[in-house]
Amino acid sequence: MMPLWAGFLFLIPPLTMIVPLLMNKSPVTNEEWLGCEFMAKPDSTFLLDGIKVPHTNIDAPFTVSKVEENRLWVGEAWITQDEVIPVAESAAFYTEYVRKHPAEAWGYLSRGLAWAAVGNCDNAITDYTKAIRLAPEYAIAYYDRGLSWAEKGEFDKAIRDFNEAIRLNPEYVRAYFSRGVTLQECDEFEKAIKDQTKVIQLDPKCASAFNSRGVAWNRIGEPDKAIQDLSKAIWLDPKLAYAFSNRGSIWNIKGDYANAVNDIAEAIRLDPKDESACNEFAWLLATCPEAEFRDGLEAVILGEALCELSEWKEADYIDTLAAAYAEFGDFNQAVKSQELSLKLIDRDEEEEEYTERLTLYRAGKPYHREKVDTELA
Repeated sequence: MMPLWAGFLFLIPPLTMIVPLLMNKSPVTNEEWLGCEFMAKPDSTFLLDGIKVPHTNIDAPFTVSKVEENRLWVGEAWITQDEVIPVAESAAFYTEYVRKHPAEAWGYLSRGLAWAAVGNCDNAITDYTKAIRLAPEYAIAYYDRGLSWAEKGEFDKAIRDFNEAIRLNPEYVRAYFSRGVTLQECDEFEKAIKDQTKVIQLDPKCASAFNSRGVAWNRIGEPDKAIQDLSKAIWLDPKLAYAFSNRGSIWNIKGDYANAVNDIAEAIRLDPKDESACNEFAWLLATCPEAEFRDGLEAVILGEALCELSEWKEADYIDTLAAAYAEFGDFNQAVKSQELSLKLIDRDEEEEEYTERLTLYRAGKPYHREKVDTELA
């Protein structure tokens, strides 16, 4: 009987085809609007449930998911095409706006969002700070500055800004959520669980909060609670790819390989760009302790695509590909790949494991992980 996942990789476009989708361009046809990110012009309005609402009530930048004539659907409201600015052009637009309106905090906030959308966190932080000086009660400016600090890896500063946003707005759901995620980055998992629990109290349908809390539960040694939360996230949002990926990782650790394969495969189907899920799936297919779940050819196909996409600079991906080659029976390529991965690793604690696998491949043996005792998992 053919496994459920067999051949599914051939249905996914090559990962290298994803790159052009990330490029920003000015749309011409209705189809070209779909998936594009925009900012709103100052006097624009959104139509939400038949009522016009200010653009300040809608998260920015927003992504177009549907087009009807000249109207764009951005997840929870409509806006017309002539009321938006492509993200790539929005920083210049708002520079002109703040030149004419230097005392308006909203202009600096919007330009900060525009900078953040193109990855310029330093400029974004500068503009958010200007917005805060003009409007110290502007909770959203603290929140957005916190996001940029977190993106730069300055988690203490991010948490301070999220704290202030929450002080100004004690029911600021996104601030609790982002602080919880940032606390996880600082290994403060119990505090992260507390924040995500608060999010769930304020918004019981927030799938991302259940996902994040599930990850935190797993990190403090509570995999069953983690699976419960991740399953709830998936129930709330069946298209939440990273919830499937996270649950699949836990199934894998627990030794439930059938569920692991199904969940990670579903994560990749939903989001073929998720390199982490693709790498874990290839690793599972190459090294699973149970032979019925191993497939060297599928692992090689996925591993090669990942290495090409990362320009052969990611040691973890190359290590996975080496294991895939070995499972497929191509030990010459396995040895070459593992030797390259050893040159690239930057974590000393992994060198011994990588070297042990290289020894196996030189001896013409594949690497298979030890079977998990499911009664103890």
